[in-house]
Amino acid sequence: MQSNKGDNMKNNISKIKETKVKQCFSYEVIMLVHVIADDETTAQNQLNEQGGIVTKRDVKLVNSTVLYGEDKDK
Repeated sequence: MQSNKGDNMKNNISKIKETKVKQCFSYEVIMLVHVIADDETTAQNQLNEQGGIVTKRDVKLVNSTVLYGEDKDK
């Protein structure tokens, strides 16, 4: 009688799930924001809690790096 030990081991091996590449992108953002308020203290509090009206936004990519996964282009 032959042992099925080798066959059982093959059946217990599962394929490792392929992971998508995940990257971290770092941006420098310069914004001009307007806040309508009665005084500067109230405006600062409102800006911190609720934000304001963005009228200008300049975005520059500073850096990107792969966090995990395989970058197949490289």
